[in-house]
Amino acid sequence: AELYTSEYSNRPIVSGFMTDKDLGAKRLASMPDRMTNTINSAEGAVCRPTVINLYETPMESVEAWWGQWKAFVFDTTVTIKGKEAAVHTLFATIKRSKYPAVTEDEERLSIPLQTMILAMFDATLVHIMTQVSPDSWHSIKMSLCEALNKKKVERTLEIMASTYSDSDVIFLQEAAAVFIDQMGATDLSERYHIFSPVKIDAKRD
Repeated sequence: AELYTSEYSNRPIVSGFMTDKDLGAKRLASMPDRMTNTINSAEGAVCRPTVINLYETPMESVEAWWGQWKAFVFDTTVTIKGKEAAVHTLFATIKRSKYPAVTEDEERLSIPLQTMILAMFDATLVHIMTQVSPDSWHSIKMSLCEALNKKKVERTLEIMASTYSDSDVIFLQEAAAVFIDQMGATDLSERYHIFSPVKIDAKRD
């Protein structure tokens, strides 16, 4: 609470927060977002209540969003690679050795600090959307998700099986662990040897 009051509470939301290069260098918003934006759980894709993913429940105000967000982060359990985990346990310490911009205190407080910054990030996005287009932003978002994001894995596999059917070798980057599993369940697994890293961090799917 003291860190929020002294360092963040009086910042302008755009120039002092959303475009702050120092926050970017410390990965205080991007790292927890990577871990929790869309979790490929055994129950299916589980989305954090935020503007920037496939989360479908309307967020008509920051107050409405806040209840949804707290329930997701602190009360929701997901199953990843056969292991159950509470969402908040997916956050990992941001090491100063890897990200030198992080101070010793920020590394020590890394997980609660990331949780706070992520909440501020998501709240800011909801605030902006409800100010700019309160009546239509959610429906516009969902129409874009329908056109561009839903069934992305299935569509990618279809393209591989058709457009690239004459290819001897196909390289894929930034492929999630769930993509590898689904590819292994298709005819592509009979046509290709599937090579992937021995260690895949399914938490970052």
